[in-house]
Amino acid sequence: MLSAPQIIARQASDIAMTPDLRRAIGLLKLSNQELAHEIALEARSNAALVLREPAQDLALSIFRREPHRQPPLAVPGGGGGMAEALGVAGSPGLHDHILSELRLSLRSADEIEIGEVLALSVSPWGWLDRDLGEIADELGRPVAQVEAVLRKAQQIEPAGLLARDLRECLWLQAADRDVLSPVMETILDNLGLLGAGKLEELADLAATSTDKVRATLALIRSFDPKPGLRFDPAPPPESEPDILVRRKAGGWVVDLNRSTLPEVSVDQDDAHTSEQRKKAEVLVRAVSRRNETLLRLAAEIVRRQKDWLEQGPSHLAPMNFATLAAELELHETTVGRLAAGRMMATPRGAVTLRALCSAAIATQNGDQVSAVALRHRISGMIAQEGRRPLSDAQIAARLEADGILLARRTVAKYRAQLGIASAAERGANSGVGCV
Repeated sequence: MLSAPQIIARQASDIAMTPDLRRAIGLLKLSNQELAHEIALEARSNAALVLREPAQDLALSIFRREPHRQPPLAVPGGGGGMAEALGVAGSPGLHDHILSELRLSLRSADEIEIGEVLALSVSPWGWLDRDLGEIADELGRPVAQVEAVLRKAQQIEPAGLLARDLRECLWLQAADRDVLSPVMETILDNLGLLGAGKLEELADLAATSTDKVRATLALIRSFDPKPGLRFDPAPPPESEPDILVRRKAGGWVVDLNRSTLPEVSVDQDDAHTSEQRKKAEVLVRAVSRRNETLLRLAAEIVRRQKDWLEQGPSHLAPMNFATLAAELELHETTVGRLAAGRMMATPRGAVTLRALCSAAIATQNGDQVSAVALRHRISGMIAQEGRRPLSDAQIAARLEADGILLARRTVAKYRAQLGIASAAERGANSGVGCV
């Protein structure tokens, strides 16, 4: 027997992939430099797309790219870097180095307070990234007092740290090497001419020969325009950061690295076809959407990781893509595309957005600690263990005493991730057995 026809209703959702959305999604995974390349390719084939390249960084013009040295970052953004963010054992970060050196040279509590703010206000390569007047206003101190502390801070090694610009960074290194001749000073006062390759004009200004200018240029190129990166235990990033995080009065400022982002607009001239203008408009909107979403994500990460920025890896908060996506009302895959490979320059060094995401470990009192912070804590315990190495079980017991339940095998896994040998191996190397 045939049944009567039935009408069955099903609810389904579908997202229309408009050209704008399709293009925007495609741009999410690109770094600033990759995006600039994509835009340049589009501009070559579409005359309606107007491309304005960012201004060339002066340091990049002067310091030639060499295989063993990365070019200076184009925009100021401290040290410690990705390895520090991940809790990897290594040398002290730039921030800690500056603080330890200043505590040896500064005497009064007022000077140390100023020094702490200066140390937290450096770019990833060690330049001071804030105006002295702003720092003075924040601390309620005279500008002259802040400047006096800065002069003392600029005496610490390596020379060039806490410089306020490229000229001062090179000037401090020239003075440290005792090569601050009149010709050197003239060239440092006219770095724009040096970057443009106008050696004859520099020779006229310095009342010397072009050969002498070339010799001085060779000496300048032996200087380090980014001395702060020596303290980053992670390898230098292969490209400039996409995002910059700066310390400002009352908090932190997050911005895109505009030195790596060209400006794009649409030329509405009638000489272009409507199809050309339409394609250009789609790209301009997609770029704007990509930049806005990336900036929102970075700002939310910085808001959540304020304690890490100010106090170091032991204070990295638990965070994952799902919670970020919910807060920003984005899809989790969108957050994943944006975070993959995006570099952020911070006072703790250049880190990927993904590196700041860490799983949560529950404590006995109901709080949560990030896995990164826990690895850093384990590293600290081992660094202070003394002559008798701590076993994984002993480390687990100490953590339990602090309210953190962690299995011995998990401690062993984290220790291995840190590149730290077992207690037996550490004891054998030191000639002392473990407890």
